[in-house]
Amino acid sequence: MKPEQILIVDDETRVVESINRCLTREGFRVCCAYDGLQAINLFNTQKFDLVLMDISMPGMGGYEAMARMFEVDPEVLVIIMTGFATVASAVSALKQGAWDYLKKPFEFAELIKTVKNGIAQRHLIAEKQFYAARFEAYEKKYQHMVNNSPDLIFTLDENFCFSFANQQFETLLGYLPRELKDKPFDAILHEDDRGKLSRLFQADGSPTRDLSPGCSIALNLRFKKTDAGEDRYDPYSGFAFMEMKASVFTPPDIESAHDVKGIYGVARDVTDHIRLETQLRQAQKMEAIGTFASGIAHDFNNILMGIQGYASLVKIGFNHESEEYKRLSNIDEYVHNGAEMTRQLLDFSRKSSRQATIPLNINYLLSTSAKMFGRTRKDITIHQELDKDLWPIMVDEIQINQVLMNLFVNAWHAMPKGGRILVKSQNVVIDNPQAQKLGLDQAGDYIKIGVADTGTGMDKETLSRIFNPFFTTKTRGRGTGLGLSTAYGIIKAHKGTFQVKSTPGKGSIFMFFLPAVKGLENTDHVLPSAENKGRIISGKGRVLLVDDEKEVIEVCKEMLEALGYEVLVAGAGAQAVSLVQNDVKGIDLMILDVVMPGMDGVQTYDAVRLLNPDIRVLVCSGLALKEDIRQMINKGCRDYLLKPFDIAKLSEKIDSVFSA
Repeated sequence: MKPEQILIVDDETRVVESINRCLTREGFRVCCAYDGLQAINLFNTQKFDLVLMDISMPGMGGYEAMARMFEVDPEVLVIIMTGFATVASAVSALKQGAWDYLKKPFEFAELIKTVKNGIAQRHLIAEKQFYAARFEAYEKKYQHMVNNSPDLIFTLDENFCFSFANQQFETLLGYLPRELKDKPFDAILHEDDRGKLSRLFQADGSPTRDLSPGCSIALNLRFKKTDAGEDRYDPYSGFAFMEMKASVFTPPDIESAHDVKGIYGVARDVTDHIRLETQLRQAQKMEAIGTFASGIAHDFNNILMGIQGYASLVKIGFNHESEEYKRLSNIDEYVHNGAEMTRQLLDFSRKSSRQATIPLNINYLLSTSAKMFGRTRKDITIHQELDKDLWPIMVDEIQINQVLMNLFVNAWHAMPKGGRILVKSQNVVIDNPQAQKLGLDQAGDYIKIGVADTGTGMDKETLSRIFNPFFTTKTRGRGTGLGLSTAYGIIKAHKGTFQVKSTPGKGSIFMFFLPAVKGLENTDHVLPSAENKGRIISGKGRVLLVDDEKEVIEVCKEMLEALGYEVLVAGAGAQAVSLVQNDVKGIDLMILDVVMPGMDGVQTYDAVRLLNPDIRVLVCSGLALKEDIRQMINKGCRDYLLKPFDIAKLSEKIDSVFSA
């Protein structure tokens, strides 16, 4: 460690030299100056730990020199030396910044003692500065950490008012921390959540037992934002959903940890989590509804199969011109409508994830979805203006149907007292400027679909936000705000776009554009015909009927027997395999259901083919996906028959199988 450096300033050479010898013997490094100006020049170029300076010197006196030194180093220690010291002069020197003073003449022992005390003081000051700098650095570090934390960090006093709030309050909620000082904590809470604070403090202001020292309480609260109330539609705009943990707050000046003076809280924003949970619950609910709809469609399809089959059996006994035959034909028409509705329920119940796209004339979906929706709302009339030469599009049929149903439902909610919906389709050619304006990836051929209503309409503010997730103008419980955002996502995924026009009190027009694909044939949608004028073709042979539904087996067996066939029945795939394995007479045809529990149609067909590679198979189903039916046809099945069907359709299909 280097010895301390001392500056001696006195105009008497003898005094300077004497003090120099004394301090040098003690191990100090000494510099000498013989007037104030010389001392200042040395002080500006070197670092001194202590200065011994005479008051009375020619030219620049000691007081002036001391003041100049303080400008350079405010922490330097100055000991004043004077031969005319009085109490007043000593006090004056100390007031002007001197650390101590010596009265000439003085003993060298007194000098050494005073100098060493000064050096010790200098060390204390340096140590104090070091720890003060470290403390300031730590304080800035933790202040930065607190203010830049993604969580809200705050303390509340014994009156349950803010005593500290970090900068995140401004970022997340819009409150300046200084504005929250002394503000009641419950002032920023949702009114319905204020009752939860009883878990923190009792009526007298003392903490609850759950909030004892060393313990913390977790609460889910809604914190108000400064702009709360500006958006009356979005339930997430005015509040932030927070997970808060609170513990007792005992300031350092409190003697006992049990003397609680408030609480310390950390709150994390979980609004996005709440939104995702809401979306998940909605998806789970829709999945449950889809499963329920699938079950209804399955049972309903079997009922229609029985009605269609027995009605066609009864029709055999009547002349085509008779009233009875015409009435039975009306049953066929109702079965046709029911089968169409069943197919729509099945489409709804299937997963909404992207299926393989197919070429489609969307007029078909517009007609069927409008017809299905019209059954539920008799106070709304639906008119259709569909282009007969509409170009085909490559789409996921189920998802586009979901878009249409969302638009119909929104139109219905905009017309609580009834009204009119106009559905329109047309071909459009969009050039580059129009494509850029509409937000399309490229110019070209598109089909344009419009759904217009005569409802309440929307203002510009609402119109600008209708595709935002969770945004809804409906009252709580009537909507989740996901319908239009989902529809928008589906159309954008198909390289299309949405456009909306609306005026308050004059209704709304929702339009979407989808790329057309010229030169492709539209996918046919096979449904039972309303009137079957085909002739009934009788035949002979042994037919194995495989279906897991008892009512379907009963009616199909009667129809097959009425056509002249010998019928074997199996209620499961394993039973069908056993019958084929043990049969000795030979089976001419197997009518095989696709969707069955246990061994399904595909597995049953594979097992039967191993036993009898030449067996003729007619696929029969009302629930199977087209991909499953296509898979069985590719494997060697001769044809397929969709439920419900009548005896004429059945005879026609069997004849085509035997003729192939």
